[in-house]
Amino acid sequence: MRNNIQTQSALTLLSICSLSAGEALDAPSLITEEPEKLTVSLSARLRYESRETDGSDHSHAGTLRVRPGLNYKATDQLSFFVESEHTLALLDDYQVGTPQSSQFTPFKAGNTPIGDPETNELNQLFLKYKSGEFSATIGRQRLILDQAQFIGNVGWRQNEQTLDAIKLSYAFDSAELTYAYADQANRIFGSDASGAVKALEGDVHLFNLQYKHSDDHQSVFYAYLMDFSDQGGGFPTNASNNTFGAQTSFKTEQGDIKLELAYQMEAGDKADYDALYTAASFQKKVGNQSFFVGFERLEDGFVTPLATVHAYNGFADVFISNRLGLATSWDGITDVYVGMAGTVCDGYKLKGIVHYFGDDSLSDSYGWEADLVASKSLTSSLKATAKAAYFIGDKDSNFSTDTKQLSLHLDYSF
Repeated sequence: MRNNIQTQSALTLLSICSLSAGEALDAPSLITEEPEKLTVSLSARLRYESRETDGSDHSHAGTLRVRPGLNYKATDQLSFFVESEHTLALLDDYQVGTPQSSQFTPFKAGNTPIGDPETNELNQLFLKYKSGEFSATIGRQRLILDQAQFIGNVGWRQNEQTLDAIKLSYAFDSAELTYAYADQANRIFGSDASGAVKALEGDVHLFNLQYKHSDDHQSVFYAYLMDFSDQGGGFPTNASNNTFGAQTSFKTEQGDIKLELAYQMEAGDKADYDALYTAASFQKKVGNQSFFVGFERLEDGFVTPLATVHAYNGFADVFISNRLGLATSWDGITDVYVGMAGTVCDGYKLKGIVHYFGDDSLSDSYGWEADLVASKSLTSSLKATAKAAYFIGDKDSNFSTDTKQLSLHLDYSF
């Protein structure tokens, strides 16, 4: 499948459309070129990111990411979509920060890592069939399940994660069943990456059932089976796993409650292990503001190699390598957090969170983090976002290094 997907003809077709830019997390934003047949999507993100960790030089990254795409609707049921992705470093005072970081551009030795290499590649290429409540999609595609805690597209980074996959979905009564088989996960470091950060190859089976008990109560049941091949060269065999879990959320007069439990065990040639994932949150809305508190806990050994990890455990991304299975020097994690979110004057959206991090038994402290996000839609096509994070590491832990991060970006799409 992967050889057919990465075709030069698709890249040539997309180069015709590479005049403007933008991002869509779930589906292309389309404008009509030929009624009911050919449509074009264009999106862009311009971002400045500042990141500093103790012991490394302060990094400054100014990047522009462009995604042009074409959608052809052959019939009412059958359509074809192709999209490329191009990231350019306008300000290159940083390094990508991997075990083979010098393979990427930019590379400034000694600087704090920022995970946005310059890339030019095929992002999506798929054929989709939809009839009634059934749909089938085959090819390179964006796939996000639930809140991306296990399966996501890493939409925060400029080069997103996609899967070479076959996805089948069917909705019936109050339920929707999704199954996907993937043989390659194309990660954020691009098609030229090697070693521990190259594309994950293997056999991935994803089962996800969403059930709506009522307007106030919904549940999700899932089984994610991932057997990645050992490709050598520092490749992380730690990523393979079999995960089984359930999530339920319901609304009460007191507030909204969400609970989740998952069990993980070895897959493929990985040594025997088992670990639990637990999460719970409570949210109360007061006027235009929402107040929330919760925790997320991963026992030692639990990994989420295809997750959008940036959305969890703080925006400073201190624990990403551990959750992805790239590192093993920890004893799990417990993230206890409290925060608020809401809209203030003139449509500004604000969100603030304070985290406390410890090991899976809370016997050892990892540190604290404060996060703040502000965003505003300037027009129907243009959105501005500012995000800041400050992690203060516990000096007696494996996460003793303080991290400061600030980003400012504009997203444009139509």
